[in-house]
Amino acid sequence: MIILAALVVINSRVHPATSATVVAGTTPITHVFVIMKENHAFDNYFGTFPGADGIPPGVSVPDGNGGTIVSHWINSTWTDDLPHSREAMLEAWNNGSNDRFAIVAEQWGPGREAMGYYDARQLPYYWALARNFTLADHYFQPMFGPTIPNRLFSFAGTNAGLETNLIVFSSFDGLTIFDQLAAKGISWRYYHEPSSFHSPLPLYFKTLASNRAMLSQFVPLSRLSADIRAGDIAQVTYVDPEDSGTISEHPAQNVSLGESWTKGLIESIRSSPVWSTTAIFLTWDESGGFYDHVPPPQVDQWGNGFRVPTLVISPFAKLGWIDHTVMDHTSIMKFIADNWKLSYLTSRESSANNMSSAFDFSSFGVTFVTAATLVGPAVLEMVSPPRLYLSRPVEAAILSANASTLRPFLLAHESAHVVVLEEVE
Repeated sequence: MIILAALVVINSRVHPATSATVVAGTTPITHVFVIMKENHAFDNYFGTFPGADGIPPGVSVPDGNGGTIVSHWINSTWTDDLPHSREAMLEAWNNGSNDRFAIVAEQWGPGREAMGYYDARQLPYYWALARNFTLADHYFQPMFGPTIPNRLFSFAGTNAGLETNLIVFSSFDGLTIFDQLAAKGISWRYYHEPSSFHSPLPLYFKTLASNRAMLSQFVPLSRLSADIRAGDIAQVTYVDPEDSGTISEHPAQNVSLGESWTKGLIESIRSSPVWSTTAIFLTWDESGGFYDHVPPPQVDQWGNGFRVPTLVISPFAKLGWIDHTVMDHTSIMKFIADNWKLSYLTSRESSANNMSSAFDFSSFGVTFVTAATLVGPAVLEMVSPPRLYLSRPVEAAILSANASTLRPFLLAHESAHVVVLEEVE
């Protein structure tokens, strides 16, 4: 029999100090993590996720030789890299037909790989997050094109005219979200995998790069886990593993290995003192040449480009919600801007949706505490409203064995959610 331990209540305000004084936002979110992985389309990761705008049944595309290639499950944890330049993506898009992915892929190898998809067999943790937090199924890369110009949109609201990954000789005018945060006294850090090919991307913006006080905020990715364990956590943290050869998920890397790294990071955040006030945005920089069936809305000369997977993970994220709102990387910028009353830096940021549709702040204002741990695979999270997380295989046993203990709690907190989690390997 599984026995419920005593509910030990700890005040959420009693924690080790973080990296700076916390500046309150307009929502209960005071800490934001932006984790941006590499090169996968929405249909490639979540195309068969129940309830999502996924791969149409029986869909196929021309192979360029008079035949067709159908969408299919990838019986592996990796594929070869695919063409994903601006020119390649524009050709695959084909003025909204989205039907030349295989033909483009043939330029580098078998066109069949472009039509492949993964599912919960390779990505159990990502699918479990989607079941228990919010999955955005109309979140687009900001432009047709490769990694670096798309990443610029996530903190500058623009690609600054860059169309390729050749950034090393660039120097851009304009501000970034980091300039704005610093001016308002909001702590931030940019964790990155050091590269021999280029500097951390925000440092190609002249105003930021010329401010020597900012340079210490660019930190090697290898320090991230230790900083979280120590409670040394900035209010806004960007995580950029782009140049990692193992965990960015850029083909031909092992996607399950990349997911395992991400799981370790997210679970460390969820175990940290700041979890109860945190929003994690997990997204991918661009679609990597993989098939996606949704024609992207064209908002300016650059795009949007194709859909990319995006998850919103937070105590305030809507539970098991699939958000159909149109978003892109500038939407994350806008969420940060609206949360701390920052001005919009570009027209793209101004016109973007701000991710608020993924959250439920309706109970904000009620005083709750952080976490109490239960014996067995269950966790009571005292957020607003409180949530009891149960692992599916023991759900019945816990509720049966502890009915008398749980009933007073549930009666005292009528808005409590009982959240049944999928097993995550």
